[in-house]
Amino acid sequence: LSVIAVILYHAGIHWIPGGFIGVEVFFVVSGFLITSLLIDEQHVSGKVSLKQFWIRRARRLLPALFTMLVVALVAVSFFAKDSAADFRRDVAPAVAYFSNWWQIYFVETPYFAANSLPMLRHLWSLAVEEQWYLLWPVVFTFVLGNKRIPRWISAVVIGFLAAGVMVGTALAFIADNETRINFLYLSTLTRSSGLLLGAALACAWRPWKKAVTKFAKTRSFVSDALALTAFVVLGYIAAFIHAADERLYVGGLAAATVASAVIIAVVVRSGNSLIKKVLSIPLL
Repeated sequence: LSVIAVILYHAGIHWIPGGFIGVEVFFVVSGFLITSLLIDEQHVSGKVSLKQFWIRRARRLLPALFTMLVVALVAVSFFAKDSAADFRRDVAPAVAYFSNWWQIYFVETPYFAANSLPMLRHLWSLAVEEQWYLLWPVVFTFVLGNKRIPRWISAVVIGFLAAGVMVGTALAFIADNETRINFLYLSTLTRSSGLLLGAALACAWRPWKKAVTKFAKTRSFVSDALALTAFVVLGYIAAFIHAADERLYVGGLAAATVASAVIIAVVVRSGNSLIKKVLSIPLL
């Protein structure tokens, strides 16, 4: 659903000006998934193999990236020749997973410009992800993943870090300042709140480890109510908030982050719920 929202946004569909919020959902999912994998690996083997972690991420990401770049190269060579200069300028930062910082400091066209868009501008989010994949396992392995530190303490610390990023982003917003808004939207620092909150949730919430039978129907009803509320929040942002809107930075991104965490928490819990059934449809 997040990917569909992002595609519709980039296709210029007028009724979903905030479809880019799907990227924030993915950040939270990624923070949760990656941290869960690290916790499970540490639990099973007693340690985390950083080398194997990075090899798995490379196998997952690099083939698709290089395929896309080759196709884009063919396109700018024979068809979209007007984009060739932008492609040459941006391809090296894209391969180096530095695309977001490159666009902040070296590309004059802001991310949310109405026209003259760089061909590889969408790779900013992949850069944020890869920087996360590079740094977070190291932090987890040598600091937060320490067996002497209770998991709930790690969750609290990471949660406070996420909240700090949310507050800092809101305070840093300056209306009508394209440079500042571009930084807030693209930078790894300001977009790390979703990754961090997902990681905090992974440390604190692992309900699949044990089945809960007490008040099962009530729990499922409450879970569905929370998840539906979270979907409404995301739907509102997608339908009414655009990338340069003050509301996005002063509460909008934070609301999307929390809503995404709520949906994840509901989906991974034991027991049945309406939301789980809907999101388990094979077509999706």
